[in-house]
Amino acid sequence: MAKEFTIPEFTIPNSAIATLLSREVDQDAALDDWPTEALATTDAEILALRDGIRSAIRGDAGSAVVRVDPRGLGDHDVCTLYWNFFTALFQPIPQYSSGELIYPVEVRAGASETSHYSNSNKTGNYHTDGTLLPRLPDAAFLFGLSAATGGITLLMDVNALVEQLDPAHVAELSKPVPFDVKDQMAGVRIKRQPVLTHTAGGYVLRYVRMYIEQAFATENTPVPPELVAAMDAFDKVSAIAAEDAKCVLLERGVGLLWDNGRMLHGRRPFQETGSSRRLRRIYGVEKAERAN
Repeated sequence: MAKEFTIPEFTIPNSAIATLLSREVDQDAALDDWPTEALATTDAEILALRDGIRSAIRGDAGSAVVRVDPRGLGDHDVCTLYWNFFTALFQPIPQYSSGELIYPVEVRAGASETSHYSNSNKTGNYHTDGTLLPRLPDAAFLFGLSAATGGITLLMDVNALVEQLDPAHVAELSKPVPFDVKDQMAGVRIKRQPVLTHTAGGYVLRYVRMYIEQAFATENTPVPPELVAAMDAFDKVSAIAAEDAKCVLLERGVGLLWDNGRMLHGRRPFQETGSSRRLRRIYGVEKAERAN
């Protein structure tokens, strides 16, 4: 069974909302044209939340739940508030070659069955975000504008999963493998990188199995049996761990931040009967790595 951890929860007080909305973002701003500079504030409540959340993400939990009372706030207000707060924590980075900084995670009619998981109603597929970016995002953030029936987000600790794997499977997943970039990198079709990278802080994961299998298909090469066995083993321990994984329903006003290299995530099945599952996603890197 995966290592137990608790996701700390933080609430943005109503008294801080005005400060977080003080930097306006145009209602019609393009997804690649949101302000990436850190929100300048001396608000003690916001700074305390920032420090607490950063400690939670870097600590045993590797994640944090954030809540704000959405009453009286429109969708754009919720997005602006959480965007400004995120810039106090991390440096936002583009999510695709097309430059989106804040991305709608919601079902789209006609979305490709082989492309963006974020625009489908697929479940399972436990994965890492930003696997195809030049640098893996340090943090990922999802927050809700509306929830469907189901669709609960799951988090699992990668290091706890690796402990359950045969060393031969760990070694196989530590070798570079091809990823089909799915038109997410200009001028590049296949990118080679390991699934697991061992660092001083533990294992860092880059994993979307579909991208790996499609890369081998693009190259007209069968997936090596050793790699199939290693991915099967990883998927098996992930599926078992998911039964007891930490779960968060990202309803309106609820956000989830996590250490993106360390935490594997996915979602439960959902049905969009009474309302749609509408989330927004932001990626970030440590502020020390901000460009000059």
